[in-house]
Amino acid sequence: MPSIFILDDHDIVRFGLSALLSAWPDLKLVGEAANLHDGLLGIAQHQPDLVISDLSMDDSHGLDTVRSVVAAQHGRPVLIISMHDELIYAEQVVALGARGYLMKETALQFALQAVLAVLDGQIWVSPAVSVQMLNRLKPQSTPHASDPAQAGNAKLSTRELEVLEKLSLGKTTKEAAFELNISARTVDIHRASLKKKLGLKSGAELISWAASRR
Repeated sequence: MPSIFILDDHDIVRFGLSALLSAWPDLKLVGEAANLHDGLLGIAQHQPDLVISDLSMDDSHGLDTVRSVVAAQHGRPVLIISMHDELIYAEQVVALGARGYLMKETALQFALQAVLAVLDGQIWVSPAVSVQMLNRLKPQSTPHASDPAQAGNAKLSTRELEVLEKLSLGKTTKEAAFELNISARTVDIHRASLKKKLGLKSGAELISWAASRR
């Protein structure tokens, strides 16, 4: 019977996922945690077949969380669940070794389907993201960066996503640079690249766009 560990800093999310998955007789919940530190300890103790983890928690944010949980699982699958825009984060999360990405707003509808797919060795993303990934193979489908309507389809690098997350948290350029261990100039370069790729005209628009995707 596959074992599952849930890692999320919202009590209601952990409760909801536990209730939803407990109703499935072939799954076994072995633990849960509200922060990354306790989660990593729990993963080491239980060695679950699957970890369902939030993308951001009080003691860890974004792609750093993914890296830590994937490393702790030693090849066993990880399913990321988040409020963050999947069109921006899903591909990077999968590229870092997670086996799927689930939006919290669709968890009630898709959580069980996603869990079973990931446990079966598949990659699980929403139909919209699946279409996006397939469209990347078609040259004619490349989005125009100047078109805001296509902003969600822009291909962002891992570092650009990290800068974007810091901006969404209200960090200044200096604060983002310090936390990412890069120069303020490098942050400014990534900000300029983000504006171009997302079809945004100003730094204020970029910060507003980032905050709206949290």
